[in-house]
Amino acid sequence: LGQAANQVRAEIEELLAEKIAELKEKEKQAKLAAEVIDVTEPGKINKLGTKHPLTVTMEEISKVFKSMGFSLTEGPEVETVFNNFDGLNAPADHPARDWTDTFYISEDTLLRTQTSPVQVRTLQSQQPPIRVFAPGRTFRCDTADATHSPMFHQIEGLVIDTETNLAHLKTTLVEFMKLFFETDDVALRFRPSYFPFTEPSYEADVGCSRENGE
Repeated sequence: LGQAANQVRAEIEELLAEKIAELKEKEKQAKLAAEVIDVTEPGKINKLGTKHPLTVTMEEISKVFKSMGFSLTEGPEVETVFNNFDGLNAPADHPARDWTDTFYISEDTLLRTQTSPVQVRTLQSQQPPIRVFAPGRTFRCDTADATHSPMFHQIEGLVIDTETNLAHLKTTLVEFMKLFFETDDVALRFRPSYFPFTEPSYEADVGCSRENGE
């Protein structure tokens, strides 16, 4: 009697297992049918953000200089003291060489205070004629406020040729302003200025048009 009961129980368990497997398979097929992916639907676009305004501005300035025949050249942000100061006629007693004014890494290396070391590197590696521009980040121990930052950006140009003169510099600046601001109506003022490693020197002020021409 006991053996017969065990056999019946085994048969019942086998039937239950088969039914459970059948139900699971049906559930699986129903789930797959409900989750069918329509490959014709448009994909989900991932938003990666936008470029920083400084990056956009640097790229626009670079584009203008390239259109004017300048070649882009760059240099390291960690520079030698010679390239940053001595090679640019900034002597040992120059105030910018003070340890409290410049980020020194060692006695002979620092974070560049200007992009001008690229000029030194260019003159050491190329022969005239030279027509390059150098964009990049620079660093100084300035207290952050509305007009100062310990890190800021510069772009400068270097032109060396037998016929180059100050008139070419002025024309270059005028044409750059017109191209960058996309207008021929640019108010510019040129005034003499002193820089220890350039002579003669001047600066350009850019005006803007306000409402009613003020």
